[in-house]
Amino acid sequence: MEIQCTNDLTCLEAIRDAVVVLDVFRASNTIIALVAGGARVCLVAGVDQARALKAAHPGWPLLGERQGVRLPGFDGDNSPAAVSRSDYRGRRAILTSSNGTQVLARLKGAGPVFYGSLANASALTARLRQINPDAVTFLAMGRAGEPALEDDLAAQYLAARLAGERPDFAPLRERLLASPAAGRLRGLGREDDLDFCCRLDSHAVVPQVVWGEGLAWAGEGGSAGQGQLSQR
Repeated sequence: MEIQCTNDLTCLEAIRDAVVVLDVFRASNTIIALVAGGARVCLVAGVDQARALKAAHPGWPLLGERQGVRLPGFDGDNSPAAVSRSDYRGRRAILTSSNGTQVLARLKGAGPVFYGSLANASALTARLRQINPDAVTFLAMGRAGEPALEDDLAAQYLAARLAGERPDFAPLRERLLASPAAGRLRGLGREDDLDFCCRLDSHAVVPQVVWGEGLAWAGEGGSAGQGQLSQR
């Protein structure tokens, strides 16, 4: 298995093997929390599309942010901690984020596509070993087109774990907590999200992206909302 890490978003259409999308602060963890809570998550790039889906399906919680701030009229933020405190069992939810949901249309040629973070490190690496693809790309999403330390560090850590190494998590966590993005989360009053995103192996789910009815869905094991687009 070839393992690579990249924060280059310019050539995503060329990827044909497995991809792990990493947006550590916070979309990957929000998706992990939603899937762990029993939801299927519709991942949307644009705000207008997200609002249109909500209008068509009023029972679907509408979650999202831009620049870390909850969007007006949305039901919730891109917050894994807040999601964990709510009941999403059997529900469909819509999520749009500044970075983590922006590239899926460009990854249609890749597969499978997972969302990963430190929270599901062991489950993710076990799943990748199980399916044993020819190659795996850990895709560090960054922020506004620029590299983000937290995503690069997570990519390197997960790649090492997949390669059979046991890197020490403690110094990595210290660097995460001291990163500029951690400071932004503190400034937004989201210390609860920061704590969630910096925990190792807190969840055993591995969200996988599948396409159905023109929409990208994340669910456990690739399960999605096809044929079940109810109001709940």
